[in-house]
Amino acid sequence: MKLCIFGATGRTGEELVLQSLEKKYSVIAYVRHPDKLTHRDQITVVTGELNDIDKMASAMKDCDAVLVALGNPVSNSSGKLFALAIPNIIEAMDKARVKRLISLSALGVGATYENTRYPYRMGAKGFLKGNFADHEAGEKQLPSSDLDWTTIHPGPLFNGERSENPLVRDAASGYKMPGAPRTNRADVAKVMLQIIDDPQTYMKQLIMCSKQDDCF
Repeated sequence: MKLCIFGATGRTGEELVLQSLEKKYSVIAYVRHPDKLTHRDQITVVTGELNDIDKMASAMKDCDAVLVALGNPVSNSSGKLFALAIPNIIEAMDKARVKRLISLSALGVGATYENTRYPYRMGAKGFLKGNFADHEAGEKQLPSSDLDWTTIHPGPLFNGERSENPLVRDAASGYKMPGAPRTNRADVAKVMLQIIDDPQTYMKQLIMCSKQDDCF
Protein backbone atom coordinates (compact mmCIF):
# COMPACT_ATOMS: atom_id res chain seq x y z
CA MET A 1 0.00 0.00 0.00
CA LYS A 2 1.31 3.42 -0.96
CA LEU A 3 -0.12 6.46 0.83
CA CYS A 4 0.24 10.23 0.47
CA ILE A 5 -0.34 11.97 3.79
CA PHE A 6 -1.11 15.67 4.26
CA GLY A 7 -0.62 17.01 7.76
CA ALA A 8 2.02 14.47 8.73
CA THR A 9 3.71 16.91 11.14
CA GLY A 10 0.56 17.24 13.30
CA ARG A 11 -0.26 14.98 16.21
CA THR A 12 -2.84 12.90 14.32
CA GLY A 13 -0.64 12.93 11.21
CA GLU A 14 2.27 11.54 13.23
CA GLU A 15 0.02 8.67 14.31
CA LEU A 16 -0.95 8.03 10.69
CA VAL A 17 2.71 7.82 9.70
CA LEU A 18 3.59 5.56 12.65
CA GLN A 19 0.71 3.14 12.12
CA SER A 20 1.29 3.10 8.35
CA LEU A 21 4.91 2.09 8.92
CA GLU A 22 3.79 -0.61 11.35
CA LYS A 23 1.76 -2.03 8.48
CA LYS A 24 4.80 -1.81 6.18
CA TYR A 25 3.09 0.73 3.95
CA SER A 26 5.03 3.13 1.76
CA VAL A 27 4.47 6.71 2.96
CA ILE A 28 4.86 10.00 1.11
CA ALA A 29 4.52 13.00 3.45
CA TYR A 30 3.60 16.28 1.75
CA VAL A 31 4.59 19.01 4.22
CA ARG A 32 5.61 22.65 4.52
CA HIS A 33 8.09 22.08 7.33
CA PRO A 34 9.99 18.80 6.87
CA ASP A 35 12.16 19.52 9.94
CA LYS A 36 9.11 18.81 12.12
CA LEU A 37 8.68 15.27 10.81
CA THR A 38 9.37 12.15 12.80
CA HIS A 39 10.52 8.93 11.09
CA ARG A 40 12.02 10.96 8.23
CA ASP A 41 14.46 8.19 7.40
CA GLN A 42 11.59 5.73 6.77
CA ILE A 43 9.35 7.84 4.52
CA THR A 44 9.51 9.94 1.37
CA VAL A 45 9.24 13.65 2.12
CA VAL A 46 7.94 16.20 -0.37
CA THR A 47 8.13 19.84 0.67
CA GLY A 48 5.48 22.07 -0.84
CA GLU A 49 2.53 24.42 -0.43
CA LEU A 50 -1.16 23.57 -0.60
CA ASN A 51 -1.62 25.74 -3.69
CA ASP A 52 1.01 23.92 -5.78
CA ILE A 53 -1.27 21.57 -7.72
CA ASP A 54 1.47 20.10 -9.91
CA LYS A 55 3.77 19.30 -6.98
CA MET A 56 0.91 17.72 -5.03
CA ALA A 57 -0.08 15.62 -8.03
CA SER A 58 3.51 14.49 -8.46
CA ALA A 59 3.67 13.45 -4.79
CA MET A 60 0.45 11.45 -5.18
CA LYS A 61 1.56 9.57 -8.30
CA ASP A 62 0.88 5.83 -8.05
CA CYS A 63 -0.56 6.17 -4.54
CA ASP A 64 -3.45 3.96 -3.44
CA ALA A 65 -4.96 6.68 -1.25
CA VAL A 66 -4.55 10.22 -0.01
CA LEU A 67 -5.04 10.81 3.73
CA VAL A 68 -5.62 14.35 5.01
CA ALA A 69 -4.93 15.22 8.66
CA LEU A 70 -4.48 18.96 8.27
CA GLY A 71 -5.33 21.38 11.04
CA ASN A 72 -5.02 25.05 11.88
CA PRO A 73 -2.83 26.16 14.80
CA VAL A 74 -4.69 27.15 17.96
CA SER A 75 -3.65 30.77 17.35
CA ASN A 76 -5.58 30.78 14.04
CA SER A 77 -8.17 28.06 14.50
CA SER A 78 -10.72 29.72 12.22
CA GLY A 79 -8.35 30.43 9.33
CA LYS A 80 -9.35 29.42 5.81
CA LEU A 81 -7.43 26.17 5.51
CA PHE A 82 -9.84 23.55 4.24
CA ALA A 83 -11.70 25.98 2.00
CA LEU A 84 -8.41 26.33 0.11
CA ALA A 85 -6.86 22.89 0.58
CA ILE A 86 -9.70 20.52 -0.30
CA PRO A 87 -10.44 21.91 -3.80
CA ASN A 88 -6.70 21.91 -4.56
CA ILE A 89 -6.27 18.36 -3.30
CA ILE A 90 -9.23 17.25 -5.44
CA GLU A 91 -7.66 18.84 -8.51
CA ALA A 92 -4.27 17.28 -7.77
CA MET A 93 -5.82 13.85 -7.26
CA ASP A 94 -7.60 14.14 -10.60
CA LYS A 95 -4.27 14.96 -12.24
CA ALA A 96 -2.57 12.04 -10.51
CA ARG A 97 -5.52 9.71 -11.22
CA VAL A 98 -5.89 8.75 -7.57
CA LYS A 99 -9.45 8.11 -6.42
CA ARG A 100 -9.39 7.34 -2.70
CA LEU A 101 -9.47 10.26 -0.24
CA ILE A 102 -9.94 10.08 3.53
CA SER A 103 -10.03 13.44 5.28
CA LEU A 104 -10.05 14.21 8.98
CA SER A 105 -12.85 16.56 10.02
CA ALA A 106 -14.64 16.98 13.37
CA LEU A 107 -17.88 15.94 15.01
CA GLY A 108 -20.35 18.78 14.56
CA VAL A 109 -19.15 19.89 11.13
CA GLY A 110 -21.98 20.28 8.64
CA ALA A 111 -24.72 17.66 8.90
CA THR A 112 -22.90 15.87 11.73
CA TYR A 113 -24.13 18.56 14.11
CA GLU A 114 -27.34 16.49 14.18
CA ASN A 115 -25.31 13.63 15.69
CA THR A 116 -24.21 15.67 18.71
CA ARG A 117 -25.64 16.05 22.21
CA TYR A 118 -25.37 18.60 25.00
CA PRO A 119 -22.85 19.80 26.20
CA TYR A 120 -20.63 19.13 23.15
CA ARG A 121 -23.02 20.84 20.75
CA MET A 122 -22.67 24.11 22.64
CA GLY A 123 -19.01 24.24 21.61
CA ALA A 124 -19.90 23.36 18.01
CA LYS A 125 -22.08 26.46 17.84
CA GLY A 126 -19.77 28.53 20.00
CA PHE A 127 -15.97 28.72 20.06
CA LEU A 128 -15.61 26.02 17.37
CA LYS A 129 -18.00 27.70 14.94
CA GLY A 130 -15.38 29.39 12.74
CA ASN A 131 -13.18 26.31 12.50
CA PHE A 132 -16.14 24.10 11.66
CA ALA A 133 -17.36 26.53 8.99
CA ASP A 134 -13.95 26.28 7.28
CA HIS A 135 -14.10 22.47 7.37
CA GLU A 136 -17.57 22.52 5.86
CA ALA A 137 -16.57 24.97 3.12
CA GLY A 138 -13.90 22.53 1.93
CA GLU A 139 -15.89 19.33 2.39
CA LYS A 140 -18.82 20.69 0.39
CA GLN A 141 -16.61 20.26 -2.69
CA LEU A 142 -16.35 16.48 -2.25
CA PRO A 143 -19.80 15.25 -3.35
CA SER A 144 -19.41 16.86 -6.78
CA SER A 145 -15.95 15.36 -7.29
CA ASP A 146 -15.15 12.02 -8.91
CA LEU A 147 -13.34 10.80 -5.80
CA ASP A 148 -14.14 7.89 -3.50
CA TRP A 149 -14.10 10.10 -0.42
CA THR A 150 -14.77 9.64 3.26
CA THR A 151 -14.69 12.28 5.99
CA ILE A 152 -13.91 11.25 9.58
CA HIS A 153 -15.65 13.22 12.35
CA PRO A 154 -14.20 12.51 15.82
CA GLY A 155 -15.00 14.24 19.07
CA PRO A 156 -12.32 16.22 20.98
CA LEU A 157 -8.89 14.72 20.36
CA PHE A 158 -6.53 13.39 23.03
CA ASN A 159 -3.22 11.52 23.15
CA GLY A 160 -4.33 8.12 24.43
CA GLU A 161 -3.73 4.48 23.61
CA ARG A 162 -5.46 2.76 20.74
CA SER A 163 -8.83 1.29 21.65
CA GLU A 164 -9.65 -2.24 20.60
CA ASN A 165 -13.00 -1.21 19.12
CA PRO A 166 -13.52 2.55 18.81
CA LEU A 167 -17.09 3.59 18.16
CA VAL A 168 -17.67 4.37 14.46
CA ARG A 169 -21.03 5.13 12.84
CA ASP A 170 -22.35 6.51 9.56
CA ALA A 171 -23.54 10.03 10.33
CA ALA A 172 -26.52 9.49 8.03
CA SER A 173 -27.84 6.85 10.45
CA GLY A 174 -28.83 9.63 12.85
CA TYR A 175 -26.86 8.03 15.70
CA LYS A 176 -26.45 10.41 18.64
CA MET A 177 -22.93 10.54 20.01
CA PRO A 178 -22.29 10.91 23.75
CA GLY A 179 -22.22 14.39 25.22
CA ALA A 180 -18.49 14.09 25.92
CA PRO A 181 -17.19 12.11 22.92
CA ARG A 182 -13.46 12.03 23.76
CA THR A 183 -11.40 10.50 20.95
CA ASN A 184 -7.82 9.30 20.96
CA ARG A 185 -5.74 10.40 17.98
CA ALA A 186 -4.40 6.85 17.78
CA ASP A 187 -7.95 5.62 17.19
CA VAL A 188 -8.53 8.18 14.45
CA ALA A 189 -5.41 6.99 12.63
CA LYS A 190 -6.44 3.37 13.14
CA VAL A 191 -9.87 3.94 11.61
CA MET A 192 -8.54 5.98 8.68
CA LEU A 193 -6.17 3.17 7.76
CA GLN A 194 -8.76 0.42 8.31
CA ILE A 195 -11.26 1.87 5.83
CA ILE A 196 -8.93 2.55 2.90
CA ASP A 197 -10.20 -0.49 0.97
CA ASP A 198 -13.76 -0.46 2.31
CA PRO A 199 -16.20 0.64 -0.43
CA GLN A 200 -19.03 0.74 2.12
CA THR A 201 -17.42 3.90 3.52
CA TYR A 202 -17.21 5.72 0.18
CA MET A 203 -19.12 9.01 0.01
CA LYS A 204 -19.81 8.83 3.74
CA GLN A 205 -19.34 11.02 6.80
CA LEU A 206 -18.21 8.74 9.63
CA ILE A 207 -18.63 9.90 13.22
CA MET A 208 -16.43 8.33 15.89
CA CYS A 209 -15.07 8.43 19.42
CA SER A 210 -12.99 6.22 21.67
CA LYS A 211 -15.21 4.01 23.79
CA GLN A 212 -15.16 5.17 27.41
CA ASP A 213 -17.41 3.93 30.20
CA ASP A 214 -18.27 7.41 31.41
CA CYS A 215 -19.55 8.42 27.96
CA PHE A 216 -22.14 5.65 27.48
